[in-house]
Amino acid sequence: MTAGVQRVADALPEDEVLELVRRCRAADGGMPLVTEPWFLRGRWFAPGTVTFEVRDGGALIGAAAVRPSPGGPMITGLVDPAFRGRGWGSSLLDAALAAAADLRSTGLAVDASGVADPADAGLEGSPAPLSVAGSDVMEPAVAGSDAVEPAVAGSDVVEPAVAGSEVTAPSVVGSEAAAPVTVECEGFTAGAAELFAGRGLTQVFGEDVMRIKLAAGDHFEAGWPDGAALVEWSAATAERFHAVYAASFRDRPGFPDPTAEEWIEENTEDDDFRPEWSIMVTLPGHGDVGFVTAADGWIVQVGVVPAVRGTGLGGALIRESLRRMAAAGASEAWLTVNVNNPSAAGLYRRLGFDDMGQRARYR
Repeated sequence: MTAGVQRVADALPEDEVLELVRRCRAADGGMPLVTEPWFLRGRWFAPGTVTFEVRDGGALIGAAAVRPSPGGPMITGLVDPAFRGRGWGSSLLDAALAAAADLRSTGLAVDASGVADPADAGLEGSPAPLSVAGSDVMEPAVAGSDAVEPAVAGSDVVEPAVAGSEVTAPSVVGSEAAAPVTVECEGFTAGAAELFAGRGLTQVFGEDVMRIKLAAGDHFEAGWPDGAALVEWSAATAERFHAVYAASFRDRPGFPDPTAEEWIEENTEDDDFRPEWSIMVTLPGHGDVGFVTAADGWIVQVGVVPAVRGTGLGGALIRESLRRMAAAGASEAWLTVNVNNPSAAGLYRRLGFDDMGQRARYR
């Protein structure tokens, strides 16, 4: 017999949350990072997090978490694929929205430290690791595309089988006077979109998740233009990479314009960053014109300056990075691309990437 939605007094068992995430990802797709311990702990076990559960015969079949963040409460939800269509997702979402309203009323959701306990502001699973781990892949040949928000983190879909509801929560969804409530979804489906819209939530972010399988013998012909020269990432060349990054994306709406020091640190502070797979291309008469950065298992970021867009350099940079990954024994590479950038997604598919799901963010 299935009990109703219950608020968890202490914390959900991490092993049960992990198994629920795995079952949802198997059904909905998404990034492999969602099963990493740091990712789970950041979304389900951060200081100040409120959690809810649904159990069937003692087994965890649904859960939701509401955690404080600098931009307002963040909601994550999961329903076991075998138990969808029974209203558990909508019940969990309603409970989470009410808890988010409580967080805002106490001030925890918008605490200047970003979390309930200022000592934990650097908690694993915060936006910083994601910005280097595959959530910033862009195809600059499409101008103004891929305004990625690395803070889109979280776990899986909240009841994709439940259609929209007449219940709305305008006092929870946020305004100029209060931080908004954000629902994160790592295994996004059309049913999830219906449910979120039925609660008065609006989509503010979406990405396609893609993967390519690699083998040691794979040969990727880059197809460089005449006179092209390649430069690897190093301490001596990192600032040149940043200059190409800025030139490539400065015309993108919402460009964050980090300093060279900030951007270089964002890349190199990740233990998985691979400088030997991160390369820049120089052309006669143009200088440095494009770059790709990579980490273990990820194409992180690709950029080409406006003057040479449409020449195939973006694809060549990706192929060269993939070639180096394969030669080093990597078995796969992942990337994400904004859903409003179909041209970039088309390029990645032509390069051999397969669609592995979507992720989204609603407010």
